[in-house]
Amino acid sequence: MKNVTATNVTATVKWFKPEKGFGFVRLADGSGEAFLHASVLAAASLPNPVEGTTVVCDLAQGAKGPQVVAIHSATPPETPPAPRARNQRPPRATASAAQPMGQPPGMGAQPDDGEGFARPPKPPRERRERQAEPAGPATMAYGTVRWYNLDSQSGLIEPWEDGATVYFDRATLRQSGLDIVADGEDVRYLAVGSEDAPVAQRVELI
Repeated sequence: MKNVTATNVTATVKWFKPEKGFGFVRLADGSGEAFLHASVLAAASLPNPVEGTTVVCDLAQGAKGPQVVAIHSATPPETPPAPRARNQRPPRATASAAQPMGQPPGMGAQPDDGEGFARPPKPPRERRERQAEPAGPATMAYGTVRWYNLDSQSGLIEPWEDGATVYFDRATLRQSGLDIVADGEDVRYLAVGSEDAPVAQRVELI
């Protein structure tokens, strides 16, 4: 067993992938996360934990950071984690039934100028282009390389948690000290950008 750096630490299971044999726990003191391998669960005769399970464990420093080396107790959550709710858009306003045909919405009937001629409609206001929103803060996450194309020198990472695939290129690999990655390799990456189009700034093998 590795040298223990902390004992009887309370943590909550962030996620655990049985098919991969490992996951991560979030430390209760807010100091970060720790790696959890299936062998530690087997040594404690514990089943695969679900998200939200509270564990009391011992930690050691591994090559990639803190990791769980022993579990003393595990308490499942009282209720299973609820699925993430998506923001619902408000219903669009419908055009008025009294709107004359052939006129833009909101114009209505044009007033008479007193000589039997309708006043010309006011010119429409120019729409201002919406400025692009700045990229969000970089976040560290884990995923699997879906593919890497040597010709285009770019690829995609499939995140383990819900979310869009993450783009990366050869420059990102070089900055991360890597020459190439293979399809199906598990990685840890630092991504920036929107939730719909994240881009990896750093990629590490795990």
